Amino acid sequence: MTSSRQITPDRTALKLDQSLRLWHEAEQLIPGGSQTNSKRPQHFAFGRYPIYAARAQGCRIWDVDGNEYIDYVSALGPISLGYGYSAVDEAIRRQLERGIIAGLLWPAEVEAARALVEAIPCAEAVRFFKGGGEATAAAARIARAATGRPMILNAGYRGWPDIWAAGRDPAVPPDLARYVIPFRHGDLAQVEQLLEAHRGQVAAIFTDLPYDGTLGRDYLAGLRKLAEAHGALLGFDEIVNGFRLAIGGAQEYHGVLPDLACFAKGMANGMPLAAVVGRAGVMAKAAGSLISLTYGGEALSLAACAATVRVYREEGVIDYLWQIGQRLVDGLNAVAAAHDVPFRAGGYAPMSSMRFDLPREQVDVAWERFLAACAAHGVLLRRGGLNFVTFSHTVADIDRTIDAADQAFAVLREAGFAGPPETDAAAVPAPGAAQDAARGQQRGPWSG
Repeated sequence: MTSSRQITPDRTALKLDQSLRLWHEAEQLIPGGSQTNSKRPQHFAFGRYPIYAARAQGCRIWDVDGNEYIDYVSALGPISLGYGYSAVDEAIRRQLERGIIAGLLWPAEVEAARALVEAIPCAEAVRFFKGGGEATAAAARIARAATGRPMILNAGYRGWPDIWAAGRDPAVPPDLARYVIPFRHGDLAQVEQLLEAHRGQVAAIFTDLPYDGTLGRDYLAGLRKLAEAHGALLGFDEIVNGFRLAIGGAQEYHGVLPDLACFAKGMANGMPLAAVVGRAGVMAKAAGSLISLTYGGEALSLAACAATVRVYREEGVIDYLWQIGQRLVDGLNAVAAAHDVPFRAGGYAPMSSMRFDLPREQVDVAWERFLAACAAHGVLLRRGGLNFVTFSHTVADIDRTIDAADQAFAVLREAGFAGPPETDAAAVPAPGAAQDAARGQQRGPWSG
C-alpha cells in the first residue's frame, strides 16, 4: 500500500526521519494511514511537515524527531484551553482514582449535564456521545421522533453516519439520500421552497455557521422563523464554534435559539465527548428512541467537561480567544500584504479562516510551500483550515507566529506567488469586519 499522492520528501528544512518511518508502517497497518481523514499528512505538506507527535503542552507540540512547534491545528479544534491544562487534568486524575466506567452511573454524568444546561442557552436536557458524527445522527433521530416526520433539510457537513453521507459516499445506499435534502447556506428562499415542496414532511432544518463570518443573526433568525411557520424543528451544529465564539456557540453569540444543538470538540479540552442538547420536550423523545452507547457515561471525559466549562465561565476565556485571535488575523494579513502575496485571513477571530486568492492550479502548491515554511520556522498551521487559538497562546507566541509567516510569505514571493488576487477582494470579508459587526450589534441576551 502506498500514499495516494507520491511526493518526494524534502528533508532540508526539518529532520522528519522518525515521522516518515512511522507513516510508512501505518500505511501497511491502517486503511488510509490515519483514523481521521483530515489528519493524513498528504493534506499538509508531506515530507516537509511533521506527522507524529511525541508530546504536547500548552500551545506547543513536539514531534517524534524532537522538533518543537507552536500549534494552531489544536487537534482539529478540541484543544481550547491548551494541551495538558492543569485544572482539567486534575479533574481527570480525581475521577481516574474512582474509576472510568462501571455498571452503575457516575455522578460526573449529572455534573457535566448540569454544567451544559447552565452554560448553553437552548439546553434544558442533555445526551452524551463520544464524537460529533454520533451526536448529529442522534439529533436527527430525536427530531424525527419528536415530530413524527421523516425528512430533514441540511446545510453543511454533519459527519460520516449514513444519514448524512447518503449521496456523498457510494458505500451508502442511495435511497437514503431522499430523506436529507441539502440547501445552500444563507439561501432562505431555497429553504422556504423546500419546505413548501415537502409540506408537513420536514422534521428539522439543520445548519452550521460558515466560518468566514459572512452569515450571522439574520440567517439564523430567518431559519428560526421558517421552522416555526412549518412546524419543523431547528437544529444547530455547534461542534466547531461552540466554546469559541461564545461558550454556547453561535446561538449565544447571535441570540437565536434552536430546538436542538450538537456540541463536541472544545467542550472537554481534548477528551472524547460530544452532546446533543435542546428543549426538554424535544429531548424527552430520546428516552424512548434507540439511542444508547456503552461509553456514553465514561467518566473521565465527563469530569473534563465539567472542569472545562468551569474554567470558561470563571477565567474570561472567550474574551481572551477573541483578543489573541484578532492579533493573529491582523498580523497574518499585514505580513502577507508586505510581500504582496494574495492571502487573506478573516472570519471569526477565535477560529479564523485563511485563503489564497490564486488560480486554482496554483493553490495547492502555495499551501504546501506555506505550511512547510511555517513548520520549518516552528509553527503548525492547517491547509485551508481554521486557526484554533487556545487560552494557552500568549502574545509572544502570536508574534513569533507572525514572524514565521513573514518568512513563509517571503518564500512564496520568491517563488512567484506575489501579485494581485485572482478574486475580487471586495468579495472577501475584511479581517475583523464580520466579528466587529457581530460583537457590536448582534450579541444575544445571553452574552457576558
